[in-house]
Amino acid sequence: MIKNPISRTLMMLAAISLTACGGGGSGDDGTSSLDGGDSVAGGGISGTGVGTITAFGSVVINDTRTFEFDDNTKFFRDGESVTEDSFMQNGVGMVSRVEIGDDVSNDFTSGTAVTVTADNALKGPVTGTAPLSVLGQPVIATGSTLLDNVTGGTTANLQIGDVVEVSGYADNQNVIQATRIEYKGANNTGALEWKLTGVVSNAVANTSFQVGNQLVLLNGILPRDCGASLDNGEFVEVKATQDPGFTPGSALDTVTDVECKVQGLSVPDDASSNILEAEIEGIVTSGTVNDFIVNGQRVTSDSLTEFEGGTSEDFAIGIKLEAEGDFDTSANILVADKIRFRETRVRIEAPVSVPNAGLNGSFTMLDVITVNTTILTEDDDGLLDGSGPNGSMQIEVRGYVDDSGTVIAEEIRQRDDAADPDDVRLRGPVGNISNPTFKILGVTVDTVTATSILDDRVSPPESISAATFFSRISEGTPVQVEDGTFTNATDTISGGVIEIED
Repeated sequence: MIKNPISRTLMMLAAISLTACGGGGSGDDGTSSLDGGDSVAGGGISGTGVGTITAFGSVVINDTRTFEFDDNTKFFRDGESVTEDSFMQNGVGMVSRVEIGDDVSNDFTSGTAVTVTADNALKGPVTGTAPLSVLGQPVIATGSTLLDNVTGGTTANLQIGDVVEVSGYADNQNVIQATRIEYKGANNTGALEWKLTGVVSNAVANTSFQVGNQLVLLNGILPRDCGASLDNGEFVEVKATQDPGFTPGSALDTVTDVECKVQGLSVPDDASSNILEAEIEGIVTSGTVNDFIVNGQRVTSDSLTEFEGGTSEDFAIGIKLEAEGDFDTSANILVADKIRFRETRVRIEAPVSVPNAGLNGSFTMLDVITVNTTILTEDDDGLLDGSGPNGSMQIEVRGYVDDSGTVIAEEIRQRDDAADPDDVRLRGPVGNISNPTFKILGVTVDTVTATSILDDRVSPPESISAATFFSRISEGTPVQVEDGTFTNATDTISGGVIEIED
């Protein structure tokens, strides 16, 4: 995918945490400096967020939140102050932070941007291709990842030694779910500065440490803002000069700077109140749906919290979501009014067609859906032990779709001891729409025999005709069919209840 043409409108999927990307152009606490405290609309900041830039013009967050630029708006990229024009040239797809002036609306839908800061999590050579890794850090490209200057628009064409910039969100294993990958050059060159972010392990005082599988040699460089010493568990941003002789597995020994960063939400310097309108987007690293951590930020929810793109049952560690609400700076808690699942949620309940060989393997469901498991796949029933799930059982998989169309399993469980092709469920984005059929993940769904068709985007769900159903869906619309019958001779689900999901 190539980045979109730019105009003066900035569309951002906002969130409110200082993510694994760090906080470029920032002060010691990771908050963006205003270089003297320039402000708007009376002099304070009342809203802040971090998210993914999807287009340019005013600042539009999640398609509904519109923030304007003015002459005082400041722009930063990877720690450097840049002009608005420069920022717009290659900002699409990057994880960015926005701070909003005190004219922000109480629902965080309008106001004036004071600072906009875009950051990469990684800048450096590809060190693995199956799976993709950069500077030793695993990188996942999903169907929504923007690929800039990547041959063929697929990460499958990246090679060892290709230098890329990766913006995205890190999970608790420092696996980066990429929002943007830009190809910069081959043979370990093409970017004068390399960058590595992540959690420190195997630290040797004033000598070396690791981030994931990457060994970093300090060579006399003293880490900044890290207290008395650099300790295991610290989150760091490492900068280095390019090294044409670098090979996968070798130490990064051209380091120029190491800085400890504060993850989670930081309070803007010019905050108008201890309660800020806010959003946070990122990967859930721990907790439950009522009290969890996203990129180091604590978020709580309750019975009044609304869910979009899924339900509370879809919550899991490792899932990408966005929470919006009031940020209490004194308690360092974001109280969520709404939680949105950022990737189209996939749910499959069906027999296994082709079993796998266990953890980090793959298996096939409904004949055509490839499911991959990872070290982060939740497996309370032990299905990934030994030989893995087999065709004699009914299992449930929840997850998302990557850029190759493969389902990445975040959770797997056994639903029944015996396989039952007459009781299947399938949820995901639609494609190949051709009334009276459509496909979900390559599986044909026949509407002719459906027991009912519903639109769940209204409350209560509306019963609709097949004609109305096809008039309301398009490529990518999330749809679920449940209680259906799967016929493997035609790879078709018939009968059951078909629902347009929110």
